[in-house]
Amino acid sequence: MVSNAENDRTMWPMGKSTVLLLVVAACISTSPAMRSPLREQLAAADTPKVEAAARSCLAKHKWKVDPIGGLSSSGWNIVNARKGKVETEVYIQGPGAHPRVTGGPDYDDVFWTCLGTELGGSSVPEFAR
Repeated sequence: MVSNAENDRTMWPMGKSTVLLLVVAACISTSPAMRSPLREQLAAADTPKVEAAARSCLAKHKWKVDPIGGLSSSGWNIVNARKGKVETEVYIQGPGAHPRVTGGPDYDDVFWTCLGTELGGSSVPEFAR
């Protein structure tokens, strides 16, 4: 039978590997708002157009969008939405900010593709072609 102390020593390297993997994954993960062509579409659009596109995309994909927008202390527009028990907030920064849109649904959510389409771009993002 293996003692707890011996078991702890063998588990420690696995714990370090898991933490390292999570750190690397977090560094590699990039917001869709920072990828071309959405990055350029967001840069070219004025803030009301970006907010309207975000609201439209959330609503099209069955999110219940709060009709009253918010404003952060930093001046970002905030769009709140809910789908079942899941809540999301889309933060829209002013022109020149990178990324222009933060928060929102998961990066693999159709919201991001829809956002590009609503802003006048292709329905297929560059990284998916």
